[in-house]
Amino acid sequence: MSALARRAETLPPPEPEAPVAFGPLDDRLGFWLRLAQQSAFEAFHRAMSPLGLTPGRMAVLLLLEAEPDLRQAALAEALRVKPPNLAVLLAALEAEGLVRRVEDARNRRANRLRLTPTGRALLRRAKAQEALVEAELAAGLDPGTRAALVAALRRIAGA
Repeated sequence: MSALARRAETLPPPEPEAPVAFGPLDDRLGFWLRLAQQSAFEAFHRAMSPLGLTPGRMAVLLLLEAEPDLRQAALAEALRVKPPNLAVLLAALEAEGLVRRVEDARNRRANRLRLTPTGRALLRRAKAQEALVEAELAAGLDPGTRAALVAALRRIAGA
């Protein structure tokens, strides 16, 4: 046995570290929004990755279900993403047979977007999982607190 291995055997186990006190971050809205988003995305990914969905992909499918034939530019604006980034996402969704781009009859430079039957079927399965994620995120919040939180987040987002 090497001297290093013998020394490791004689060292006491490390003491658990005390949690970091947030101190100057404790009342920072942006800090807590980031941590909350991280928790929400982790919960979402655990539930939705088997379906191949990310928050962005899910948002596109939900909005296209709610507004069939939505213009691609309007979708980019609603999701606050750059049109080229949305185009990449839509190309992937189209390649997977989940959405279809249709040339706008009134403006040949614009595309209208539609869910395909495959996209609708995936969205039906995903909604059940999403409901579980939403319930997990809202655990410990009464309905009034949840509604107030959503309203506050909408105000912060400028919606």
